[in-house]
Amino acid sequence: MGKKNPTYNKTSKQSEVKRKPQAKVVRGGSPGWIKWALVGAIVVITSIVFAPALNNNFTNWDDNHYVTENTQLAKPIGESISFYFSNFYFCNYHPLTMIVYALEFHSVQLHPELYHKISLLLHLLNVMLVFWFIYLLSGKKLEVAVIVAFFFGIHPMRVESVAWIAELKDVLYTFFFMGGLIAYYKYIKIGEKKNIMLYLFTFILFILSGLSKPAAVIFPLVLILIDYYTRRKFTIKVWLEKIPMLLVSLVLGILTVKAQETEAIAKFEVFTIFQRIKFTSFAFIDYIEKLFLPINLSAVYPYPVKMNGMFPIMYYAAPFIAVALFYGVYKSLKYTRIIAFGFMFYLVSIMLVLQFVSVGIAITADRYSYVPYIGLLFSIAMGFSWLYRNKDKKYSLYKSVAMLGLIVLAIASCALTNARVKIWQNSDTLWTDQIAKHPENSEGYKNMGGYLVEKGKYDVDPNEKSDYERALVNFNIAIPLKPDDPKMYSNRGNIYGLKQKFDSALNDYSMSLKFDPNNYEAYLNRGITFSLMKNYDSALMDFNKVLLLNHDHDIVEKVLNIRAYTYINAGRYKDAITEYDLMIKQNPNKPDLYFLKGYAAFKSGDLEGSLTNNSKAIELKPDYKEAFFNRSQTYNYLQKYKEALEDAQKAKSLGYQMDTNYISQLQKMVK
Repeated sequence: MGKKNPTYNKTSKQSEVKRKPQAKVVRGGSPGWIKWALVGAIVVITSIVFAPALNNNFTNWDDNHYVTENTQLAKPIGESISFYFSNFYFCNYHPLTMIVYALEFHSVQLHPELYHKISLLLHLLNVMLVFWFIYLLSGKKLEVAVIVAFFFGIHPMRVESVAWIAELKDVLYTFFFMGGLIAYYKYIKIGEKKNIMLYLFTFILFILSGLSKPAAVIFPLVLILIDYYTRRKFTIKVWLEKIPMLLVSLVLGILTVKAQETEAIAKFEVFTIFQRIKFTSFAFIDYIEKLFLPINLSAVYPYPVKMNGMFPIMYYAAPFIAVALFYGVYKSLKYTRIIAFGFMFYLVSIMLVLQFVSVGIAITADRYSYVPYIGLLFSIAMGFSWLYRNKDKKYSLYKSVAMLGLIVLAIASCALTNARVKIWQNSDTLWTDQIAKHPENSEGYKNMGGYLVEKGKYDVDPNEKSDYERALVNFNIAIPLKPDDPKMYSNRGNIYGLKQKFDSALNDYSMSLKFDPNNYEAYLNRGITFSLMKNYDSALMDFNKVLLLNHDHDIVEKVLNIRAYTYINAGRYKDAITEYDLMIKQNPNKPDLYFLKGYAAFKSGDLEGSLTNNSKAIELKPDYKEAFFNRSQTYNYLQKYKEALEDAQKAKSLGYQMDTNYISQLQKMVK
């Protein structure tokens, strides 16, 4: 059996039956240099299709969490490596991905072009790896490798994985994943005993893939499928070699559940078991449908809403369609393993995101198809190859139709993908598209509003009133669509705060906390609002709550600063000094802390303390004009007019704006 085509089954009984003459099929390897020319052409076309991504900006959909607002990235690389390997981050454990972000940040800070270049480069490398893997797996059928690699590269469902900076993990894990599959194929084909290093290389690549994205946990199952497809005997040795990988998968799975259980995974009782079966079946079918008809793509595909007590009819039909597909695949085993292998590759790769256990806010997501489509494309391409190589004239028409179909699909895919890449240009274009596709869902309005509130961080005119008005309109539409979403109340509260409508802001922050009592940001912003309204006791209570809920170093430092300043405004100067002492202990070289402590000391009547702390601030920051002025005032109160005059003149020379009479008065006192 070893020398026969691995894609066809023949039982001993079947071999005794007289068969009809079969159509002649051309077999053989690939024509040398043409293989590499075709790979190059695929890479060039893919690059052209995705070229607009290089001009895209960051979005406010997870890019802020991973990059633009991730203060950890600015820390030394060694510190970041240690942090990401020892901590979950944003409901995930993917340290390699985060380390790549850190390297990118240290190279270009927040210039998005390099981030997009790295994602596109990894995608192009993945295209080449897919080509290589399929070329080997198909028995060196060049047309099969070309079809799979080409559509893997340019399919519209690829856009989310490539054009979204936050999905670096997708293209990075796939790079190691595909490398591991190639190494494993070489290992089983060249000979296990002679090439134990290939097995170790496979294992290492699997670990690297898993540290890039937890989706790699299915790697050992894909290896078993390759064993099945290549007719490798399932001996004890074959099973034993999978055990180390299965153990790694188990560890990665446990880490992922622990990372996501508090926020990303919905409680099981949210949906009934029958609803979950409907959702899972629908997602399973929907991804297959989008392989052939990738239209109306969007960033978020919301869960269905019942109308008159019923879900859309497709959700009831999907389980039966799925069963029919499984039955069809089962029946195909009578003739070939190709369909079963491709189908099972798809199923194994996508089963963890079919939302039987609900993760996130969407029932499907384009990015989840990145690896699974390889299996479906393989089966399709192998079918085309059989037709393409068949010399029987009765298949000529079918061959022409198939070739024309591939050309039309290729052109359409390139056009749709190129257009879809431009949708990801920025948050405005992304959420405008989402709202147009799903106006009944709150997600687009919520994220558009959030983007407009935060627009000042990335765009000009941060105080442009129209942006805040547009944000308010979006939140006012979104909240009735999902009245229990704490984030939307919190974001709308921020707008009311900016517009100095403090009562409305307080009401929204309180509503946010009603639905999410652990929302530390709502406590923080409500505390700031209370402080602006001079309700200092309530403000301090909210700041204290933030410190109980969040122990992140940067958040703690921010809250302590705000709380200390609130103590000053409340006239509790000694409490403020105590707070600054605590912060100075953690940051002894931060001049602002000494300056503010000096101000609190001055207000409390401790003039010597004011002098000492302002002098320390000036020592650490010799051009600290505010500290020079405050020290001048302190000297003035101590009747040390010469020193006061010198500091006042120094502050003025540094650009500090002060009453001109102040220096004149000091000059008179010195004389």
